[in-house]
Amino acid sequence: MNCFKTCPLVTGVVVFSIIISAVTFVAKGSIYADYSSGYDPAEQPLFVVMIKGISDGVMPWQIFDKESVAARNEDSNIEDVAAILGDVSGNDVSGNDGSGSEEAAEEVQFKEVTDDYFADALFIGDSRTVGLSEYCEGLDEQATFYAKVSLSIHSVLVNDFLKDEEGKKMTVDEALERDEPYGKIYIMLGLNEMGTGTTETFVAKYAEVVARIRELQPDAIIYIQSIMHVTEHKSSNDKIFTNERINERNEALSHLANNVDIFYLDMNEAVDDENGNLLEDLSTDDIHLKASSYERWHQYLLHHAIVKD
Repeated sequence: MNCFKTCPLVTGVVVFSIIISAVTFVAKGSIYADYSSGYDPAEQPLFVVMIKGISDGVMPWQIFDKESVAARNEDSNIEDVAAILGDVSGNDVSGNDGSGSEEAAEEVQFKEVTDDYFADALFIGDSRTVGLSEYCEGLDEQATFYAKVSLSIHSVLVNDFLKDEEGKKMTVDEALERDEPYGKIYIMLGLNEMGTGTTETFVAKYAEVVARIRELQPDAIIYIQSIMHVTEHKSSNDKIFTNERINERNEALSHLANNVDIFYLDMNEAVDDENGNLLEDLSTDDIHLKASSYERWHQYLLHHAIVKD
C-alpha cells in the first residue's frame, strides 16, 4: 500500500492496465474478434489484443460507434431494407425483375468459369477475405481486393485503410468513385458484427452499403456471400459466435438478393460438415480457414458465377 502512495508511476501503470484490459474484454467479442481468436491468457495479458487492433487502426471507441448505429436502427426491418435497395436499382428485391413475375428468382443458373472471369472483379471483406487474397493462386492475380482484418459493415465505407498511387489514404467509398467500372463485386462481412446490434440492424446497414456500392458501380453484378460458419466446437462454447446466430443473419442477407443484379452465394456449402458447421480440419482456430483450405472457397466461386450475354 505504501508503494502505491510513494510510487505514483507504478500506480498509474496498474490503473491504466486494468482500464484497457476491461475495455478489451468488452470489445473482444466485436471489433477485436479477429485479434482475440487464438488468444491465450496464460501467455499474454488481455490488453495485447487491443494493442494489436490499434496497430491496424481499429480503435477501442469504435465499439461505441457501432452500438450507437445499432441503436439508431433498432426499428429497422426486412421490408425497410428491401425499400433501400429497390429505390436505388429500380428493381424489386423480393425476388423478381420488377415486371411482377416471381419466376426470375427461380431461374437463376450459376455457371462454371475460369479465373479470367475475376479480371474485373472486386472482393470486399474482413480477415477471411484477406486470406482468400493471400492463399488462392490465380484468383489473387486476377481480382482486386479491398480487405482488412476486423473490417465490419459499419466501417467498410468510411475507414481509410486503402492507399492511392501517391500513398494517400482513402476509403472504399472514395476508391469506388474513382475506380474503373467493375464487372463483379463480392462482399463478405458480418463476423465482426456478431457481438453488436440485432439481425435487423445488421441487415439494414448491409443494405445501405450495397445500395451505396451500386450507386458508385451501377453496372457491377453484386455477390453477397454468406457469413462463413465457425466450427462446432466454437459454436457450442461461445455465446456470440454461434452458427445458429450466423444462420439467422445469413437468412436475412439472402433476402437482399433480387437475382437480377444482386445474388446471394451460400459459400458455406464448400466448407461445412454434414451438420452445417465449419469442418474442424479446415481451421486452426475454429474461425479462420487454413491456408490450404481457401482453395475450397475459390473453387466454389468458379462454379457459381453469373455470366450475362
